[in-house]
Amino acid sequence: MKRLVYGLICCGSLMACQQEVGYRINGSVPGTPDGMKVYLFDQNTPVDSALTKDGKFLLQGKVEVPALYGVFIDLTPDVNVDYQKDLRGTDIFVDNSDIQYTCASIDSLPSRFNFQRKVAGKVTVSGSPTHDLYMKYRNAVKSSNMKKSEAWDKYLKTYHIPAGEGTFNTREGIALVRQMDAVQKQIEQIQQDFIKANPQSPVAIEVALGLVYGKQMTKKEMDQLLQSIDTSLWKAPAYKQLKESTGNLLPVAIGEKYLDIELIDETGKTVRLADYVKPGQYNMVEFWASWCGPCRYEIPHLRHVYEAYGKDGLNMISVSIDNKDKDWKTALKEEKMNWTQLCDMKGWQGEVVSKYKVMGVPFSLLLDGEGKVIAREVRGSELDVILIDRLGDKFKE
Repeated sequence: MKRLVYGLICCGSLMACQQEVGYRINGSVPGTPDGMKVYLFDQNTPVDSALTKDGKFLLQGKVEVPALYGVFIDLTPDVNVDYQKDLRGTDIFVDNSDIQYTCASIDSLPSRFNFQRKVAGKVTVSGSPTHDLYMKYRNAVKSSNMKKSEAWDKYLKTYHIPAGEGTFNTREGIALVRQMDAVQKQIEQIQQDFIKANPQSPVAIEVALGLVYGKQMTKKEMDQLLQSIDTSLWKAPAYKQLKESTGNLLPVAIGEKYLDIELIDETGKTVRLADYVKPGQYNMVEFWASWCGPCRYEIPHLRHVYEAYGKDGLNMISVSIDNKDKDWKTALKEEKMNWTQLCDMKGWQGEVVSKYKVMGVPFSLLLDGEGKVIAREVRGSELDVILIDRLGDKFKE
């Protein structure tokens, strides 16, 4: 009898060992039509899918390392253009466990593309320890994110929109930026504390990515951030992405000297950026293009800044990535920018992209008297605040 019991135990153990350990995402989204595809996205790439039946679905597979994925239901199977599709769902951390994914109805499920349909929604995810930790972080920054979002919405209405039309509510804009800066520092502290407390969790990598893009960091700070993640995660795809992201930011990291590049001036002559950056003076390099709506919308503010600081405090250089000379010259006449105008006629194949890793415009760099980066991607009242702190307040009341 003892031998039989022992044999049964061994057999059961062997079967358990042979079972594949992986994730099972059991979804319940009432009101979803039958036969809709549910995708598990790794960033923009679907890596798993299932079909809905009676408002339910099951995704199952295996992940090597827990990571942030997107679970989205495709309600427009006949639409082929990604941004036109009606995809509804949320991001969740997936580990090899039984995960329950539930919400009240398909109509309460948030859309992947917010410009199509804005629904806050409420999705409940349970069964994943990694996702639980992720939500702990999200809850820790929730209040600060809400404060920053509210201040940003007010800034858009109070300063950004009027500035694009030539009206500058400078004092109100500055006050709101200082308010957002204070909240951002709180968020960064929460992020740094979380990473320090959870270096072995994949969630720390996701938090680090947010920190990299939210905080203006030096090369040393980025190196320290990479080292703060436990070595057991260094082969994870998310860590490789973090390392790549910091690498792309190195040319414009705080404290790095600007890179000299070959450009052309308004006469068509080949010149160097170094010919126009003035030593011993603050310099602003603004990358833009004639076809870029946000770039053109920012120009009235740049004219406003140049009028206040251009004579004796700030040397401004605009660098276009237009590849059509006529378009660039037409925009120069229309915008009346009375400061240095240069162009990288090779566009996305030029040195602006290859050396500075600029993947979108507008993009700005603010340099100190030694040509070192003190800020990047600052515009509107963000730029005003830095100039006031560095050069004094020269804006008219």
